Amino acid sequence: MTKEEIRRKVWQYMEENDLVTFPRPCFGRIPNFKGSELASQRLLSIPEFIKARGVFSAPDGVLKFARRIVLSEGKALIVALPHITGFLEIKGKELKDKAITISNFRRYGQPPKTEIEIFLQGSVAVDRKGNRLGKGRGYGDKEYQLLKAIGLIRKRPIVMTIVHDCQVFEDFSDLSEPHDIKVDYILTPTQTIKIT
Repeated sequence: MTKEEIRRKVWQYMEENDLVTFPRPCFGRIPNFKGSELASQRLLSIPEFIKARGVFSAPDGVLKFARRIVLSEGKALIVALPHITGFLEIKGKELKDKAITISNFRRYGQPPKTEIEIFLQGSVAVDRKGNRLGKGRGYGDKEYQLLKAIGLIRKRPIVMTIVHDCQVFEDFSDLSEPHDIKVDYILTPTQTIKIT
């Protein structure tokens, strides 16, 4: 299968089985799925997350609950503005319900300063070897490289993705490219998969 065939398979399966939530349809997007809150709760059992001070989150809707957890735990949340037009840092437990949506990032965000130790992404598909497919525009890799260039990523952070179980494949290593950022943890509603 090609990358695009895997994406289409996931999008179609998730739509046909009513696994996705707003925004719909999920074609061409990082799917926001029923159970993402449960998958996000798994962050609280990962030692690297517990110790981290700075957590980056892509603006994907599926990461909304993860962003709430980051703020609830008193960590600095670094977010990308849509289409990578900039980055902001949000801090404060009191903002856990207000500042987790794209529409409020600018309202509560400040210029980012905290080093990123956890890098959170949504995915269209991921495999058990740590290879990830986004929606095909390269945003995840670009965000990573830009954050590195401005000094917010100094050493390789722990990379995590939050997906539905149906988005986890066995192995599509043959499709990976040298610039692709590997995932260290896959969080689903039913399991935490640590890539070794």
